[in-house]
Amino acid sequence: MVARTSDFSGAAARGAEKPLWRKFYDRFGAFLGLLLAASAIYIGWQGRDTRNLSAEDGLGYALGILSVLCILTLLVYPLRKRIRLLRFIGPVRNWFRTHMILGIVGPLLAMYHCNFQLGSFNSRVALFSALIVAGSGIVGRFLYTKIHRGLYGRKTNLKELLAEVKLTGPEGGQAATYVPELMKRIKAFDHDVLKPPTGILDSVILPIRLNVQTRTKYHELMWMTRRRLIAERVKSPLVAEHQKGLERATRKYVRNHLQHVRRVAEFSAYERLFALWHKVHLPFFFLLVVTTLIHVFVVHFYR
Repeated sequence: MVARTSDFSGAAARGAEKPLWRKFYDRFGAFLGLLLAASAIYIGWQGRDTRNLSAEDGLGYALGILSVLCILTLLVYPLRKRIRLLRFIGPVRNWFRTHMILGIVGPLLAMYHCNFQLGSFNSRVALFSALIVAGSGIVGRFLYTKIHRGLYGRKTNLKELLAEVKLTGPEGGQAATYVPELMKRIKAFDHDVLKPPTGILDSVILPIRLNVQTRTKYHELMWMTRRRLIAERVKSPLVAEHQKGLERATRKYVRNHLQHVRRVAEFSAYERLFALWHKVHLPFFFLLVVTTLIHVFVVHFYR
């Protein structure tokens, strides 16, 4: 079902009601979290030879326990999402947020637990599994936001995205009256790029290619519009008087339209990549849980 215009305006109104700190968190929270994690890794790596941390006792052992608890808590999100009887533990979106945070914190604690040094074979397998899952989670978060409305929103569908393209307006602003080639070129561009990817490799390349295509097309259309309006102002005093306003309105229209078209064109690619990512991430996640439990058992059994 195609979303109505009121649905989009209602969503915008809800977004406007958010407090300032929540807007800042939604926009920059993930980036700041990853920056903090990267800083912690850098500091930990640089100071690995000066710290007196042991994985077998003291603070190092406690960090290992916390890391295991974080990794085991990651299981709550998939269970909460699939088992209705667990509704009493809280909304799925809250556990999704917790899942993403602990997916970074758990491996980070594991690196401090081993003091950024490789130990026995089973500890190496557990550590590398944690790092692979953390890296995979970062990739998955990026893909998730491309096919959902916000990080915790519902999944978008192609009809809604096409409706947003239509909401940018079919006339191209007043400049289309003086630059009739504008809409012809925009429609030709839409026809060329609104094609689904043909495979996994094409899905990976398509967003990069569209980034270059839309930027190039934007500058091409604006250069053509500006040149045409310069020619028209000689013949029309009205155009001469409002040339800057016409250029400004056309620039806004072209930018918005190309952004929406690009998102529609990328949607199928990101949807396919997210489905593939999910098939890869899930086995790695369960491998992490298994290797962590084996590591804990081996360490305590042979201690």
